[in-house]
Amino acid sequence: MGQPDSTAHQLRRIRTVAIITTVGLCVLVVAGGVVRLTGSGLGCDDWPNCNSERFVDVSSGHTAIEQINRLLSGALGIPTLVLAFLAYRTRGTALGARRLWWPSLGVLVTVVANGVVGGVAVRGDLHPALIQSHFLLAMVSIACGLFVVSRTGQVDNAPTTPSIGRLVGVLAALTAMALVTGTVVTGTGPHAGDEDIRRFGFDISTVARVHSVTVLVTLVVALLVAARARSGSGDQERIGALLSGWIFVGVLQGGIGYVQYFNGVPELLVGTHIAAATLLWVLTVLLLTRTLTVVKSRTRPTITTGVLESA
Repeated sequence: MGQPDSTAHQLRRIRTVAIITTVGLCVLVVAGGVVRLTGSGLGCDDWPNCNSERFVDVSSGHTAIEQINRLLSGALGIPTLVLAFLAYRTRGTALGARRLWWPSLGVLVTVVANGVVGGVAVRGDLHPALIQSHFLLAMVSIACGLFVVSRTGQVDNAPTTPSIGRLVGVLAALTAMALVTGTVVTGTGPHAGDEDIRRFGFDISTVARVHSVTVLVTLVVALLVAARARSGSGDQERIGALLSGWIFVGVLQGGIGYVQYFNGVPELLVGTHIAAATLLWVLTVLLLTRTLTVVKSRTRPTITTGVLESA
């Protein structure tokens, strides 16, 4: 088999594993939300065993929910390790120009770290700061996975402007900030994962307002990106669909947040809010990678059809 075919095959294989890993991470975030919203956070009160008697226990609803979440986490370790192994093998090869190793290592390190944080959270009676770290580490894992997906895809050399890149960077930073403030609201609110669990001692109305302001500012920046992208056909072609999706999900997410807040934060809406936040983060990172790809493609080698070429 020729070198171009071999390179293309390696790209497809790494990309497939990266997609499986990233989708699995997103599912795991939602599953973690189900654990918390059903009050099953201490369904398994030990680590790594479910409890002092059994390694695996599904004898009650709460233990079954938490156990399934742990089993999903363990299963996700398989594609995570495979991704790191495949990416490591690209070092020193033509694919090394895609810089696949570091984001793949990022997925591995953050997934392992999150397993440790999860165990500490159980032994620490679900302290809200640990639950907050658990969620935010998962967002870092997803971002690293998406960078691998992006770098194993086709490189689009459509032109973009520096101002768009800067605005998308600001949008990504603000979205991350909105996620952080959202976790503070979660750590202050009623859904702790179990009864009588310590919460942050903040006023819920105050932290909810801070989170709301961050979300509104982020939406304004997204509209600025959309307005600026209209001025360049290359910009609109590259990020138009993703940006439209981002704005739709962002507005929907804001609406869900307000509805749940004024209706006593029902579990179903909170779960939907978690899923939408994860989707919004995925769209944000994809926007960022699309913008960065153009900047890098002007100065670094790129692979367009499985053959290493000069940009």
